[in-house]
Order: sequence, then structure tokens, then C-alpha cells
Amino acid sequence: MSGPSRIGDLELSQDLDFHRREIRGEKIGWAVMLLVVLAALLGLFGSGPLSTGEARTPDGRLEAEYNRFARYMAPAELRLTFRPEAVREGQVQVWLSRDYLQHMVIQKVIPEPDSVQLDGPRLIYTFNVRQGTQSGDLVFELETEAIGRLNGSLGLMEPTGAAQGAGFSTFIYP
Repeated sequence: MSGPSRIGDLELSQDLDFHRREIRGEKIGWAVMLLVVLAALLGLFGSGPLSTGEARTPDGRLEAEYNRFARYMAPAELRLTFRPEAVREGQVQVWLSRDYLQHMVIQKVIPEPDSVQLDGPRLIYTFNVRQGTQSGDLVFELETEAIGRLNGSLGLMEPTGAAQGAGFSTFIYP
């Protein structure tokens, strides 16, 4: 700190180095606040263009829309859309990875599945469907039970027992 300096009739004590550091810190603070607001507008903390993600099986018969960002113990939604080609003998069989579901509580599945089977690392949900030419939607209403990045996978079961899948990832805030 420098001592008092005389400017005209005024005697001022000033610390120009401290003043410059203070202005620099203030600018950094404003930049951080601007980034937080921008991230919120884009959907990092709620709804917005970056808040939902999409996954699709390689053949495109099953698509999923999921929350990229969720909150701990808060509701989340996984929406699956299957194409008519996914219906086999009046049924659609979709699977979800158990690793993902171990950290989620399934609140509701719309429509309710006709059966659920455990098949190693996945749960298979079977829905009876009328053979048609329209796509169908399945909604899994979930509640998160973990914090951090959560990877999952989903797909369709084939009559041969093979499973086509797609991966997705959700980040869960505390």
C-alpha cells in the first residue's frame, strides 16, 4: 500500500494494486454469474434445449427420450417410442439395464406391462399391442436414488433372444 498522495488540494490514500485486483475479481464474479444464468437457460438445472436427450436402437425401431439432468429423489421420465416394425406376434418387448434401474425407483409404467422378466443384466417388459401401422409410446415414471452420472441402456428383444440396444446417460444433481 502506498502512502497518501496529494492531487491538487486533495490528499488521498490509495492502493492502486488492490483496486486493480478488486476490479479483476469483480469481473470474474460477473462472468461466473453470467455462465450460471446461461447454463440455466440452456437447461442444465431444469427444462431447456439441453435438458432432454434422445437414444435410438441401431435399426431405429425404438427411440427413447430421457432427462439428461435430474435431481436426487425427484421425478424423472423415460419415454420410449416404438415403430410398428417392433411389434412381433402382437407384442413389444423392451428391456432396460438393471444397472440403471438399481438407482431408480419405478413409480409407474404407462401402459402397464403385461409381464416383466429378469434376464441377467436387464429387465424385459412385455406389452401386448394390436398389430397396426402406428407408433406407440411407453412411459416410465421414475424417481432417482443416486447422485452423479448414471449410465443406462435399453432396447428391443428379438424373437431369437438377441437384444438390440442403445445407451444413454443422466447426470443427477444432489
